[in-house]
Amino acid sequence: MVPPIRRSRCAPASSRQPFSLRNTAPRRISRREVERTSDWGLIPMSKGPCSAAGHRGGFTLVELLVVIAIVAILAAILFAVFPRVRGAARQAACASNSRQIVAAARMYASDYDLRLAPAMTRGAPAPDRGYTWCVLLQPYIENERILSCPNDPEPRPTAGLVCLPHSYGMNFRLTYNTAFGWNPGAMTSQLTNIDNQSQRVLLFELGGNPDLPGASFQAHRLSRVQPRHSDRAVFGFLDGHAKALTPEETVQPTNFWE
Repeated sequence: MVPPIRRSRCAPASSRQPFSLRNTAPRRISRREVERTSDWGLIPMSKGPCSAAGHRGGFTLVELLVVIAIVAILAAILFAVFPRVRGAARQAACASNSRQIVAAARMYASDYDLRLAPAMTRGAPAPDRGYTWCVLLQPYIENERILSCPNDPEPRPTAGLVCLPHSYGMNFRLTYNTAFGWNPGAMTSQLTNIDNQSQRVLLFELGGNPDLPGASFQAHRLSRVQPRHSDRAVFGFLDGHAKALTPEETVQPTNFWE
């Protein structure tokens, strides 16, 4: 009698299925298993606002208030500094304008027998009476914006004359054109006849009624000087430098106008 053939429990190789994750159903891991794994040091398990490693998960109310207070203090400091920085920058720009105008006046003098440009002169067609220094110096400046101070909101031209909007005026002691019709004598001052040029005001910040393109200390004193930088105005001196001074500092202890 032939014994029965025993079949192997393993399926034939041809009937085996390759292992694939696609054929395996995902198993839900319980929270207890995850906590047990974290106890072994493999997975940090978050417990409340702090992790198992001791790292914080957010800011407390006190910390936020401290940060807000620091930001507010820094903002207050910056807001207090910004106006002063902006004012200093505008004053520096005004001084730069003054230096360039004085340099243009000296270039004009080098072309006209070392005589300074007159504050105003005749020759304009009617109904204008003449030209101002703003127009006479324009070929040497080539930029009308230099004639205006950054702190002057409305620079205006001189009425009745061919002029440009400006914030500055000329010292009549050096630039008054006596040929304009009021007094006889020389037209304007000559550079070779002026001593202490570093102490002679040629240009200043002009204010008041724009009926004249400058002022005379004998006639107007300091009434036409307009301080536009706190209590100071920028003055351009004949040697080419510019400085911000109070109007009173230009007459005491030394009179820079005469």
